[in-house]
Amino acid sequence: MTDMGDMYRSSRERITALLADRADEVDAREVPATPAWTVHDVVAHLRGLVEDVLTGNVDGAGTDPWTAVQVGRGRDKPLEQLLEEWNEQAPQFEAFLSSPEGAVAARTVFDVHTHECDLRGALGAPSAPPEEFLAMAFPGTVENFTAAVEREGLPSVRIVPPDGEAIGAHDAPVTLKVGRHEFLRAYLGRRSPDQVRAWDWSSDPTGYVPHLAVFGPRDTPLTD
Repeated sequence: MTDMGDMYRSSRERITALLADRADEVDAREVPATPAWTVHDVVAHLRGLVEDVLTGNVDGAGTDPWTAVQVGRGRDKPLEQLLEEWNEQAPQFEAFLSSPEGAVAARTVFDVHTHECDLRGALGAPSAPPEEFLAMAFPGTVENFTAAVEREGLPSVRIVPPDGEAIGAHDAPVTLKVGRHEFLRAYLGRRSPDQVRAWDWSSDPTGYVPHLAVFGPRDTPLTD
């Protein structure tokens, strides 16, 4: 079974290594994937999320107002301090994620990996998440997409990633060939509709594109 706490920890450690030695240099850098936020704001959110979960402040969890408070709470703290506080409190949070009860907070594993990719893109060091995360996240994300397709009465889709196993019936009338990382980025709102339409679809994707961004698509293209 996947250890959610260990997966979160690995991402946290990579983010810390990416930022710690050049905190002053990158603090105010804009993050194109989250255009309202800087590097500092992203880390304030990550640190604030852990604090809120550990203190039971979860009303409105995942909403824009909830995350905005986290960013505001960390605004006057140096980036180095935010990283230090995150690394101090996160082990307790990761132990919770690794426990049977931690499944309720599994979304935070998506969150930290998504923002790791956001930060890497902003700093010119893009890379896909590790295989363990892709193997965990991709199937469920595709299932959510195909369920939305079914609800809309659209022809079924078979997703064929070159870097993993295909999902969907062999006789599905529509085929989409796309990498797992690219699909996940689009699903989490990091790709524009034009980018999604440009993927390798076997037929016109117009009806499918609106169902690929769970939080809504970007207005402008993003490459990371």
